Amino acid sequence: MLILAAARLAERHPRLQVAIGGSGRDSARLERLVEGTGAPVRLLGRVPEPDLPTVYRAGDVFAMLCRSRWAGLEQEGFGIVFQEAAATGIAQVAGDSGGSAEAVVDGETGVVVRHPESVDLVVDALDGLLAEPALRFAMGRASRERAVRHFSYDGLADRLGRALASLPVEHPLA
Repeated sequence: MLILAAARLAERHPRLQVAIGGSGRDSARLERLVEGTGAPVRLLGRVPEPDLPTVYRAGDVFAMLCRSRWAGLEQEGFGIVFQEAAATGIAQVAGDSGGSAEAVVDGETGVVVRHPESVDLVVDALDGLLAEPALRFAMGRASRERAVRHFSYDGLADRLGRALASLPVEHPLA
């Protein structure tokens, strides 16, 4: 969907360049799709973990158009990748599947595409952010603040500590 959307957006956004990280069984199919559509897309392959923040910061928008399959039996988990991107201060576009719609706050930290199988809706979401730098920057700032406030290791450890401390203590010999 992202490749098809990029092909449509290229004329309105002539400097558009989409970078897709990852590898897997779909690599050859995606390469053919990029070639066949002429979309301004670079397939990066596997991105080493230490390089991820640099790759996220290089972009204006992070998009992962998660989709549910098999009548909703297969869905995206929480989508930690959205929090990784958020930590670098970038607005996100997520497909509405499982936890991805919880990882991105629609209208605040990015856009959740309710029907990510619709190229038209994906184009609209991306075009809205690309055409409005002030909105994109505000969402990026909000995503960073949310990631730090709710998902930093210190914050998560503190919440876990408080939860454990609130449990009743039973004497092990009782």
